Amino acid sequence: MKRHGNLFDKICDMDNLRLAFKRASKGKHWQRKVREVEENLDEHLQRIQTMLKEHTFTTADYRQKYIYEPKKRLISILPFYPDRIIQHAIMLVLEPIWDSLMINESFACRKYKGQHRASSLCKKYAMKYEYCMQFDVSKFYPSIPHEPLKALLRKKLKDNDLLWLLDDIIDSGDGDVGVPIGNYLSQWFGNLYMNELDMYAKHGLRIKAYVRYCDDFLVFSDDKEELKAVGDKLEAFCREVLCMRLSRKNLFHTYQGVDFVGYRHFSCGKVLLRKRTAKRMRKRLERLLLRMESGRAYDRDKARSSVASADGWMSHANTYHFKEAVKMWRMKGILYA
Repeated sequence: MKRHGNLFDKICDMDNLRLAFKRASKGKHWQRKVREVEENLDEHLQRIQTMLKEHTFTTADYRQKYIYEPKKRLISILPFYPDRIIQHAIMLVLEPIWDSLMINESFACRKYKGQHRASSLCKKYAMKYEYCMQFDVSKFYPSIPHEPLKALLRKKLKDNDLLWLLDDIIDSGDGDVGVPIGNYLSQWFGNLYMNELDMYAKHGLRIKAYVRYCDDFLVFSDDKEELKAVGDKLEAFCREVLCMRLSRKNLFHTYQGVDFVGYRHFSCGKVLLRKRTAKRMRKRLERLLLRMESGRAYDRDKARSSVASADGWMSHANTYHFKEAVKMWRMKGILYA
């Protein structure tokens, strides 16, 4: 396996740091700290460069908060300067390298992939195969062990300065297990860690119909007994090699519908919104329509964005009757009149 070196200087390069600032600040220019950095950008980026090259940087303390959609989760938030800029600078260099290691059937956090492409492949397999086995890792990000993750990074990278920086970010949470949810690099750490499972599934077990999005992965087959055997092997790999436990391992017929990445995919080719997604979306849109029709004040641009987002999500499923129920056309008529 090729190990990549001479990457740290590319991360510290001023042009890379400027692009990292641009990406980290996208959509956040209203924030006071972002404006402060932007006013003296070269000076702030020079400080970041010095911190990195002299190894004086250490990951800041996290600010934490709970979010409740789609379920209750503890999110960890780093300061914009210097942490989030540095993480973007790292991924500008590492993303092409790490992305090239991954299989086509892995869809999370990757350019030209994402939820809708994962949904399309799931639909294709649901129509083609009779059975599906669905897996989900229990408490995925909080369960990633630090030492195996660091060992994996050392198999891919041979740049000691970069490994020092990545180790610091990995160890920034509490204990020796878990990477913080909400941390930009955590998404990629998780994807890289689960890539070991992908490789085992595709090359070790030679599974033909496999799809993964983050910690949720599917295997399809017409042979029920084969799926059971494959499922046991994948569960054992998660437990013994990745040191993780599955929270779900379900085998079912595809005509029941495969609940994956926010949609339910049926063997007949129909795709519906996940019940939980539809319920949440309906509640939000009904509140918005009530404000519109009652004449109460609301942010028109924000409302248009919310409706466009919901409409885009619905466009990937069979949602004509759902749009009727939430009066989507009525809302568009008010907003774009």
